[in-house]
Amino acid sequence: MEKNHKEIIQRSHKRSKEYGLEKEGGCIERFLSTSKIKKLLKENSELIDVTTPIIEELYDFLRGSGFIIILTDKNGRIIEIVGDTEPLDEASRQNLVLGAYMDEKSLGTNSVGTALSENCPVQITADEHFIKSFNTWTCSAAPIHDSAKQIVGALNLSGNSELVHPHTLGLVVAAVSAIEYRINTINIQKQLHNSNQFAFSMMNNLTYGLFAMDMNDHILWVNDTACRSLNTRRLDLIDKPIERIFPDWQHVKETILQNEPYSDEENRFSISRIKERYLFSAYLIKTKEGEILGYLLSFREFSGIMKIINKYNEHSTRYSFDDFIGESQQTRELIRYCKTIAKNPSTVLICGDSGTGKEIIAQSIHHASPRKNQPFVAINCGAISESLIESELFGYADGAFTGAKKGGKPGKFELADKGTLFLDEIGEMPLEMQVKLLRTIQEKAVIRVGGNRPIPVNVRIIAATNKNLEDQLKAGKFRLDLYYRLNVFEVLIPPLRDRRDDILPLVHFFLKRFAARFDIPIPELKPELLDALVKYDWPGNIRELENLMERAVILKGNLDEKHIAHSTASAASVSVELNQSQPEPDEIWSLEEHEKNNILRTIRHFQNNISKSAESLGISRNTLYQKMKKYDLLHVSTFNS
Repeated sequence: MEKNHKEIIQRSHKRSKEYGLEKEGGCIERFLSTSKIKKLLKENSELIDVTTPIIEELYDFLRGSGFIIILTDKNGRIIEIVGDTEPLDEASRQNLVLGAYMDEKSLGTNSVGTALSENCPVQITADEHFIKSFNTWTCSAAPIHDSAKQIVGALNLSGNSELVHPHTLGLVVAAVSAIEYRINTINIQKQLHNSNQFAFSMMNNLTYGLFAMDMNDHILWVNDTACRSLNTRRLDLIDKPIERIFPDWQHVKETILQNEPYSDEENRFSISRIKERYLFSAYLIKTKEGEILGYLLSFREFSGIMKIINKYNEHSTRYSFDDFIGESQQTRELIRYCKTIAKNPSTVLICGDSGTGKEIIAQSIHHASPRKNQPFVAINCGAISESLIESELFGYADGAFTGAKKGGKPGKFELADKGTLFLDEIGEMPLEMQVKLLRTIQEKAVIRVGGNRPIPVNVRIIAATNKNLEDQLKAGKFRLDLYYRLNVFEVLIPPLRDRRDDILPLVHFFLKRFAARFDIPIPELKPELLDALVKYDWPGNIRELENLMERAVILKGNLDEKHIAHSTASAASVSVELNQSQPEPDEIWSLEEHEKNNILRTIRHFQNNISKSAESLGISRNTLYQKMKKYDLLHVSTFNS
């Protein structure tokens, strides 16, 4: 909105008086030292660079007219002054030089100071100046704004008051408009440059290779990942036809031009040194109006994808019903029943002695279910301390406790979403956790430890136990409501002694498997030994038989009945030590007794597998062996590697 000139002068004079200035030589001359002038010019170098071409062009137009051009910063300090000799000398006599202040506080009403204070163009002539010593001047000034509409400086034209003309102010306004246009243009260019840098940075840090092509199929750009994968330089690819390295491009282009997807398709580059297989995807580059500008082609290495698959392989199944070896009537009925219940999402409770193959049945049910392509996540409720099992099952929120992972961590329920959660040794779960588990199953949502937001989960529960849960119910160690919630379908796996027709098929299966693993011939066992194996009661069930057959392969079949008894005695020895290691309620354990008992429990849980036991305990195999030697546990001979 145009401001009234007379009102502007009145307001400026009022401010000048408030600043303590006097008309008769009452200006406050302020200057910067030489060092500060250098700093001032450096701080305003961008403004000077932008305005210099326009000031030069303006002076070429005004040369010889008796005017000078003054550029100030946003505080009214002179940062450039050019013009004819006579007015320049007069300005110098009045101390209007580099580094001098022209704000109203210093000079009272003047074109630069008033334009900055009022934020509008203004022309001050003769006695309109507050200080009489400037009455010989006519001055026209306008503030300069950046792209954010903030004042960054002012441009001024000054000459003898007799040269006053309205067009002078028009020249200043036009010049300032040109300056502001240049500022905006430079700012837009800077923004475009920064945007390009952001885009390039994002593209170059993608984990997959990316090409951008123009409408003539020439490569416009390629990211760093692609260059590394193909072991080539960007300059060797830019402006080259994509078909030189990807012969199938025309087929791919026709596919996406017909609006058909081309995603994760196997293909190869025609680069002789590149033998890797890739998965390719292609896309159109379009404007908002749908105009096609070019094409994108991305590719990922097969080997990299396999790494990701292997990384999450713990959440997949290894077993199906074909892996549950047996020819007995009981086994055939068990498999038939489990295949039937596998087709629905109801909970399953698997009961059976230790070593009977409960996890194989659990994985097989998952593998035969509609959820087979979704995660299978297992957790052993007896192998995790009470303080950790809740966060393992339900996860934890950011900052839930000291040492919590930043951003939180999902629990087993979230990892098993849309799949199956296998709760092994459910009978070992603490009562408090049983309550939370029951609520989660009923509400089909989890709340992370330290969080308050319910997270919906779609999980099928399969639980397993080697304990008699009815006895646990009577003893008050297991909740009745959770028992009925889990026991929609009950699967009872008979011990090996009750299905003796399975023993010899299992013997042959394990002999063949271990022979292949150790790359040695399958040994033949004596008929007397085979007969003894069938008659033996197998307290350790299939796991005990498996360990014995591994020994049989290593010893090339040189086993007899005493080896079976020795195996039983070793297992019994561990059992006795475990039972003896349990303290009375008021008994206090030493730290070494705690460690010994924990090692024994871990070894039992991992079925005598030293590698898995050491990993679970957070120590190396050698350290575990040293501790076993320390606690006189090396006599146990049924350990696996």
